[in-house]
Amino acid sequence: MRKHAYAIALALLTMLPVLLVSNRAEAAENSGQSAAEQRAASILADIGKATWIEEGKSPHVVYIFFDANCPYCHRVYVDTRSAVKSGKVQIRWIPVGVLTTTSAGKAAAMLEAKDPLAAFYKNENHYERGSGGAIEEALLGSDKTEQALNTNAALLDRTGSGAVPTLLFKTDTGKALVIQGAPPADKLAFILQHVK
Repeated sequence: MRKHAYAIALALLTMLPVLLVSNRAEAAENSGQSAAEQRAASILADIGKATWIEEGKSPHVVYIFFDANCPYCHRVYVDTRSAVKSGKVQIRWIPVGVLTTTSAGKAAAMLEAKDPLAAFYKNENHYERGSGGAIEEALLGSDKTEQALNTNAALLDRTGSGAVPTLLFKTDTGKALVIQGAPPADKLAFILQHVK
């Protein structure tokens, strides 16, 4: 009996390193997935600190970090028109000034406009590839606007890349997601169907 117990103990000891490595790899894989979700959830928890331009009426909300001069942000704008118009989604556009020397001034001009949504539409509806958004930049933004843009940029930085466009939302299953870059139109339409 002792000999049998000794053999079992020896077999378990030889398997222990394999089990530990396997469990560590599985834990690392799971923590990588949950780390991204946790980061997205953390940013969503602090999203009330951001300053955005609200577009559309819907209980399904997507936050999009954008730069006024970004061609990919403009593409996301164009590709979201039907979802916004049909009431499938509300977009909260969060301006940042990260791409060119005029980006921050254009973001400030939109936020300081009497009607920020109209200023946003002017920028996007007259966007020209090569020269960017159509709104004139504000040369001197207020301290309040500068602080708002700094806060928006800090939230964008927390996504991990600071790239625009960046979409942030909860899925219909309650999972927090960050999507960086401009998805193709068909994939973006699919994504917007699953916004909580």
